[in-house]
Amino acid sequence: MARRPRLLSLLMVAAVLEMAWTVFLGWSLPRHYVANHWRLAWVGLDVAEIVMLLATAWAAWRRRATLILFATITGTLLVVDAWFDVTTARHGDLLQSVVLAVVVEIPAAGAMFVLSHLAIREVRATRVASPDVAPKSL
Repeated sequence: MARRPRLLSLLMVAAVLEMAWTVFLGWSLPRHYVANHWRLAWVGLDVAEIVMLLATAWAAWRRRATLILFATITGTLLVVDAWFDVTTARHGDLLQSVVLAVVVEIPAAGAMFVLSHLAIREVRATRVASPDVAPKSL
């Protein structure tokens, strides 16, 4: 079996398994749960965002193609942060979480995805200009 069809098959199987797992969780998870490592989970997510923001800044400063990866990861972490802020907010904190998500986290994630897209275009343009040379930087 060729690599691409094998990869596509593996991804489809993974998606089906993830769907089954999600349905199972939806039916079996309790409505209320106390997490023992709540602070660690939230601080860990924020630390990951900081690390990826710094990595993105470094890649942009050094004009590295890894900017694509770092900006995409940063944007994804920001979306995840917004999701968890809103979905785990207590009743009195919901408005603050929604405002933070809509005003800060989602627009920042969008900016990271646009940055990634622009970097992809730059790498592609570099490759078209010099097809025999692998791009080392943007």
